[in-house]
Amino acid sequence: MLGRSCNVSKRAHLILKRSFAQVVPVSTKNTSTSSSIPVTSKPASSILQHGRVFVREDHGLWHFFRKKDSADLVGEARYETVEHPSKVEQSRTGRAWKASELRLKSFEDLHTLWYIVLRERNLLATQKEEARRMGISDTGLQASAERVHQCRKTMARIKAVLNERRLAYEGATKLIEEQKQQAEDEVVLQYQHKKLEEDRAQTLSRRELTKRRREARLRTEAEATNTALQEPSEEVQHHSDTKESPSNDSAAQTSHSTEELPNTIETVDGGGKRA
Repeated sequence: MLGRSCNVSKRAHLILKRSFAQVVPVSTKNTSTSSSIPVTSKPASSILQHGRVFVREDHGLWHFFRKKDSADLVGEARYETVEHPSKVEQSRTGRAWKASELRLKSFEDLHTLWYIVLRERNLLATQKEEARRMGISDTGLQASAERVHQCRKTMARIKAVLNERRLAYEGATKLIEEQKQQAEDEVVLQYQHKKLEEDRAQTLSRRELTKRRREARLRTEAEATNTALQEPSEEVQHHSDTKESPSNDSAAQTSHSTEELPNTIETVDGGGKRA
């Protein structure tokens, strides 16, 4: 029972152990049946390096581990999964980025800084998991809550600054649209005023023309009325003149007869004497 429990604990330890993928050896049970297949004589040293799969040195997952300062190290030796406590104490001097500092950065710088801080959080999480896997009791030495909190504060402030810029951009866009709409309204209002002035001028000229036509018509009607009134007066005067001419003739005849009357009387008187 004790040996079986030890085997179980070893298997659990191997399952929880974090390492690179290993090449599984090929079983040799059926080698007799597959003897016709040609076997390459490629050395295993080109495929395996100390029992591990070869990984490129520029692989992105290396950034989840801290790099050592020494330049003589090669491969996995250049990186460390856990840090020495003295280095951890020395690296606790950092602080979070302030919002006033982030407002001075460009969009590209904020984008880069976001992923740098995110990588730092992932690195701290990796160190904490490696410390737990190695059986270190105090995992907070590798990934302190304060450092994680500083990273989270920086990321939150980056989001806040980007949100401020987004709101400012939307406000500026809205303001530009309002100004454009106001400019269009002013153009339309000026056109309406101009059209109103033109209509008013046309109306005044039309009224003036109508007034002149009315005055001309009234003048023509007045002249026609005066002409019509003058023609009957001339006819009446002509009739009166024609009536006065016979009376003058009769008066002349009467005066002529009165002039001749004494002569006849004288002749009559003379005749009587003669008798």
